[in-house]
Amino acid sequence: MKRIMLMLVATLFAQCAFAQTPVDTLRQQQMQMDSIKVHLLTRINQHTAQCYKLYPTDNIWTFLELETYSGRIWQVQYSTKGPDYRFRTLLNSVSLVWDEEERFAGRFELYKTQNMYNFILLDTFDGRTWQVQWSTEAENRMILSIY
Repeated sequence: MKRIMLMLVATLFAQCAFAQTPVDTLRQQQMQMDSIKVHLLTRINQHTAQCYKLYPTDNIWTFLELETYSGRIWQVQYSTKGPDYRFRTLLNSVSLVWDEEERFAGRFELYKTQNMYNFILLDTFDGRTWQVQWSTEAENRMILSIY
């Protein structure tokens, strides 16, 4: 009988030692809820933010087109002189987000600088920045990491 009681006490002690307290359970539930909230807010943002945005430059004929979920940028030029003067060319052909799950509309924004040929590209998710330079000459078009 003592042996059975001793085993019962040992079993109960082991269960108590490894059991979660109500505070631990609440913390775990709160962490799960926070994760769900972040996921839902990201999904909502993906459906409300613009996937592409046009940014005017100080040149009346030139805009920069930004793919807001990847950071890819095109220089877009229009003209009233005809099709030979209109073009769209890549400034940055590589996505700046490597993980597919971290791509969401509205992640990237462009900001003008006082130099009409330069913009700052900001990753609003992690704070990385790049200098974006557009030009009518191909060799002067580039994107450079600042961070």
